[in-house]
Amino acid sequence: MRVLFVGPPLYGLLYPVLSLAQAFRAEGHDVVVASAGDFTKRVAEAGLVGFDAAPDLDSEHEYRQGESRRKSLNLGTKMGRFSFFGDEMADALVDFAGRWKPDLVVYPPLGVAGPLVAAKYDIPVVMHTVGFGHQRWHIEGVTRSMDEAYARHGVAGPPKDLAWLDIAPPSMRVLDEPDLWPMRYVPFNGGTVLEDWWSAETGRPRIVVSLGTLKPMVDGIDLIKWVVESAHESDAEFVLSLGRHGQQEIDSLPENVRLVSWIPMGPLLGRAAGFIHHGGAGNTLTALSAGVPQIVFGQGADRPVNAKTVQDRGCGFVPAEHGLVKADIDRLLTDTSLRTAAAEVRDEMRAQDPPTVVARRLAELVVSGDARPGRTAVPALEDF
Repeated sequence: MRVLFVGPPLYGLLYPVLSLAQAFRAEGHDVVVASAGDFTKRVAEAGLVGFDAAPDLDSEHEYRQGESRRKSLNLGTKMGRFSFFGDEMADALVDFAGRWKPDLVVYPPLGVAGPLVAAKYDIPVVMHTVGFGHQRWHIEGVTRSMDEAYARHGVAGPPKDLAWLDIAPPSMRVLDEPDLWPMRYVPFNGGTVLEDWWSAETGRPRIVVSLGTLKPMVDGIDLIKWVVESAHESDAEFVLSLGRHGQQEIDSLPENVRLVSWIPMGPLLGRAAGFIHHGGAGNTLTALSAGVPQIVFGQGADRPVNAKTVQDRGCGFVPAEHGLVKADIDRLLTDTSLRTAAAEVRDEMRAQDPPTVVARRLAELVVSGDARPGRTAVPALEDF
């Protein structure tokens, strides 16, 4: 069977679908992951075949420019017309799918070029969640920005999804959809070479700190000002993961802060006592899968929902309005209820069907012929 994954060229939308793509590959299926620009290289680094649907696209630059425009127009949380690069990828992707002829299309909530391809060729399509914050209306809203692409390709509207794959732990599920398939979240954060300091004992608890890839690029690193300036107040070891945009704002660091450009959070969090992060879905779920208590800022995009869900379950908390302070670090390290709840959620996730089992079930359904898609209309502008 041939499976086409659509991975929009942003880490938070591409990386979450790669574990299932690898599972299909491990089950013996042919897999192609469509993305754009440099993000196609990330697909190749995952051991998968990538299709570059927009070779000249610099998605991070375009995203940064788009966020600047949003701020200047005071759009706040209004969705606007942004296809998350689905429109830029649509034409090449439709052409490729017409030649490669996939049997199944898998897409994340904002990867709405996937349903267009599925509708064009009457292919079963599956939506793969990436966190807690995306509801059906988000998908429909982004689909609205694809109306010109639908018109170009003579397609009336997206098909009905065969299923939604929900990677939320059972006790933290927020979706209420008729064809919801639970699936264990298996972190994909990229690979690396093991370094000695990962397992070195310093006699101090280790706290990992990250703002993800987009937050520092768009808003800077003010959220973690305490770590950068005052971490010496705490008897803990801090590992601060920041890309080049964030590092440009740092002149010096306390001696108990180790700065790393990038590191896969999955293996690192297994040895951590706590995790401080912006609230991105990947960081949130990776910490949950490791059973690590979290401090979650939860500002912008889907992050407030992710942060609230973690706090409501008792696995972590959101700092007060004045921002991160030493008392928050003390609570992260000493509040046993946080660690207990985090361990409970970790065990829930380990009991869920892994991606390989879900891939097998989906393949059986497609091969049986019981996965014929229906069709829905493209949502109109006045519906939002």
